[in-house]
Amino acid sequence: MAIFHLTHKFLKRSSGASSISKAAYNAGQKIEDNDGSTEYSDYTRKGGVLYDEIMLPSCSPSWANERGELWRRLEAREDKSTRRADAILAHNIDIALPHELTLEQNIFLAKDYVREQFTRKGYAVDWAIHSPDPRGDSRNIHLHILVPLRKIDAIGESFGIKDRYTKQQLSKKVSGQRSSWAILANRHLKRYGHKAAIDERSLKAQGHSRKPTKHRGIRPKSTRYQLDKMRAKQPPLPIAPIVRTTKQIHGDGTITIQRVIKHTALNNIRVGGDNKNPAPVPAPQPALNAQPKGWPPEAVAMWEAWGSRNPDRFFTVWPELKPRGFVAAKEPSL
Repeated sequence: MAIFHLTHKFLKRSSGASSISKAAYNAGQKIEDNDGSTEYSDYTRKGGVLYDEIMLPSCSPSWANERGELWRRLEAREDKSTRRADAILAHNIDIALPHELTLEQNIFLAKDYVREQFTRKGYAVDWAIHSPDPRGDSRNIHLHILVPLRKIDAIGESFGIKDRYTKQQLSKKVSGQRSSWAILANRHLKRYGHKAAIDERSLKAQGHSRKPTKHRGIRPKSTRYQLDKMRAKQPPLPIAPIVRTTKQIHGDGTITIQRVIKHTALNNIRVGGDNKNPAPVPAPQPALNAQPKGWPPEAVAMWEAWGSRNPDRFFTVWPELKPRGFVAAKEPSL
């Protein structure tokens, strides 16, 4: 089911961070540190970026629509500050998106949240949706949000005065963001017919007696191997199409949405082996009439030949092998 995860950190120069590098990472792009510079941040080979967009308040200047220019001007503004080496650049927020929702539905959810929390208050926002890490849980689709601590000034040439927070003010602000995310995500889950819900409160505050688990990050290779072996014995998850979309703003002011890079949830599941010598993915063993059984040899051969690439057609030929909960893939209309 959907889980609650929202972390807030400041992007700080004192820790060696750069808003240009972070924006390039989030969007999977190459951004020059300065116009015409030979130094740049290049994450074009990173992969896993499903959607990225810059959202701006009304009456924003045209240069703010260009990712590189937006963050270069912020960096230049911080260079003029009194403590430029220790400057705090932006809010860096990571959020787990509900895996029950399609990519299109998660995009609408993210837009609602960004608009409600930031653009309506006058902030530029650079955000992106990433696919699950192949080494982790295949349901871990997540959202990266990068927000400058400065609003674009009234003249529109640069950024204005920086926001300052006491510990109490920051705690209250983040608590409000967490609560708003839970409310909005639950509203979208209910809208699309899901019973799952998330809660930003601690387990103790919710009245649960179980102890909270600890985030372990990327697990050791040996642990991942055992998890992959276990997943290989389970029926395949319903396959939902994932399409990366890119918003482009042209010189004449027109906007186009391009759709590229199609893949499915099964592409995010690595089974056995290690990074250099991954083990082949075995034919799945879904439930047959609610009783676990092996597939007939001819069905296995057909799956390996073409069925894994076209599961909708395969389970039309072999309806008795269709796993419980399987939903035919549908292209999202963006």
